[in-house]
Amino acid sequence: MKLILKSVCLVAFLATVLASCNYKTEAHKKLEIEKDSILALQQSQLAEMEEYLDLIQGVDSAFDEIRMSQNILTFASYDSEDPSENMRQKVSDNMNMINNLLYENQAKIAELEEKLANSDLKSTKLQRMVNKLTSDLKKKTAEITQLREELVSKNYQLDSLNVMYRMSQDREAALVAKTTEQDSIMNSQDAQLHRAYFFMGNRRALRDNDINVKDRESGYRTELFTPVDIRAFDRLETGAKSAKILTKHPESSYTIQENSDKTKVLVIKNATDFWSVSRYLIIQTR
Repeated sequence: MKLILKSVCLVAFLATVLASCNYKTEAHKKLEIEKDSILALQQSQLAEMEEYLDLIQGVDSAFDEIRMSQNILTFASYDSEDPSENMRQKVSDNMNMINNLLYENQAKIAELEEKLANSDLKSTKLQRMVNKLTSDLKKKTAEITQLREELVSKNYQLDSLNVMYRMSQDREAALVAKTTEQDSIMNSQDAQLHRAYFFMGNRRALRDNDINVKDRESGYRTELFTPVDIRAFDRLETGAKSAKILTKHPESSYTIQENSDKTKVLVIKNATDFWSVSRYLIIQTR
């Protein structure tokens, strides 16, 4: 009896130990998953931060190039009022390069602002850096615009586009594109909000297309239905002398009338009520 009791106790002890080990194993696995998740998030944020810093460095490098070319233009603005052909070409080349660099910087800064706005990575320091770049761009653009006017007064023929004009045109084009995109999204959402579907056919057509009103709407194959805008859809000519609505719609919201040729027509009297139960309309004809 004592031997049996000892055996039972030993089994119970081993079971407790195994259960404890299994619990620790599961807890360890959970910790490993959480650690991997945190590491993946950190790596993602690090990669995103490096992308921001690369863009910022690119903008800073462009500003350095602008400053170097700006020195040449400043020197030319103090030169004689009858510059040599060589100096004219040099000034024109530098002004074109500055225009392009300013234009590229504006695009990069706009990209930075958009990325920050859509990112989960919130960094006050990074935002301050972008704000400073935006401020620097405005100041530099104003300086180059003034310098250009001084050079023109010195008889330099600069064919390059005015910096402010080119950049303002680009901003306007971007704003128009964004507004158009937003309008398109809103129109699409509006159409979806007021969209309904109908299918009309005889018993055989319903059977062949496997349309069963007892199924949930999610089971309907939408591609078999005709989409309509409920704001403009108020009547449906069936072309048949017998028509029966199989889906559920408040009876007070519609009538089925008869044309002079005995064919039936569905007339929706209250669209809001009619589609309140279902956005699918199934009519059986024969």
